Amino acid sequence: MRRPLLTATLSFCPSLLSALLFLFSLSLPLHASAYKEVKDVNVWCDTSMRCTLSLSPKTFDGVTSLSLLRANKLNNALSLKFTSQVAIEDGTRFFLSIDGKDSLSLIADATSIQDNGRDYVETNPDVIDWVVTGMKSGATISVKQSGGGQSVTSIFSLSGSVAGMIFMDEYQDLLNTPYALQVKGSKAASQRLAISAVDNREQVPAVIWDKWFRDENAVCHFYNNSERLGFGDGFRFSLRAGDLYGLPCGSPGAYNQIYIFFHVPLDESQSIQMVPFILDGNDTAEDNGPDIWNIDFNASTYRLNSFFKGRGLGDCGTLSRWDLHEEGQNVFFEALEIREKGECDGDYAGGPNNWPISWPVR
Repeated sequence: MRRPLLTATLSFCPSLLSALLFLFSLSLPLHASAYKEVKDVNVWCDTSMRCTLSLSPKTFDGVTSLSLLRANKLNNALSLKFTSQVAIEDGTRFFLSIDGKDSLSLIADATSIQDNGRDYVETNPDVIDWVVTGMKSGATISVKQSGGGQSVTSIFSLSGSVAGMIFMDEYQDLLNTPYALQVKGSKAASQRLAISAVDNREQVPAVIWDKWFRDENAVCHFYNNSERLGFGDGFRFSLRAGDLYGLPCGSPGAYNQIYIFFHVPLDESQSIQMVPFILDGNDTAEDNGPDIWNIDFNASTYRLNSFFKGRGLGDCGTLSRWDLHEEGQNVFFEALEIREKGECDGDYAGGPNNWPISWPVR
């Protein structure tokens, strides 16, 4: 399959704003499989079934982002993340308050401070329960950060938190179960899908990293940060005879991220292989390189969507759908359909799912 050759430049017209927001909420975004904005809350759920609920700051002078994260598992799945414009050091204190009443104090330690020195992740279940309870009942949460000889305070709106939690419960198939954040019940939780996020190079098999990522001239080298894959929606999915890895390949462009896929057999005598993409019986790879963009993978249906944006507005480009097959040691994607819109004219034409089918030819 040829790579799309759409080269229209990014432009913006105020009259397109409502259409843009509509398409953004429904199309295949660069970093997530599902997105919802409710009042002052944003929720992202990625290909690995991991969801992040982010609060919007009303004012900030330290912590700029406060997020509740839930991984694709049942127990100890929740964490709380602070991102600050002020360096977070071992011993930095955070004082949390709901509506200026209930309060909680935290002390950052080196094991919870991320490498960039600006992120702090809290996993204590008692702290998480306190925050979740406050998010359901309160209007604001303030975070005072003290450390390094200074004290700064940020205030976040909780408006929309409950609806955001329900969205997370629904996306992760936890509604009406004891694990739900909001709509709790006695229903047994479904078995978690065998898919997990891949964010850092330590999670990538050494053979893959050394051949395709590590060297500066490697096809998938990250020029912005070779340690982290967090600019893409990387994942590992367990199959019968091995693991499927879907990884961002190189630094992203303005609005497109290319991906590469590998099959890592459980049988170590078998070699790690790039996963082929089959169209009309032929491998679509050009010079053994990837041709898949801005992915959305459904681990329940084994369906992969690839959306190449002709420009940032998403009003043109190519949407392709692929089905994953596992036949013994052979793992491959087979094309289901390709939809294209070449004119970057501000007309979304109902979104990529409704664009004309270019393959199979009818």
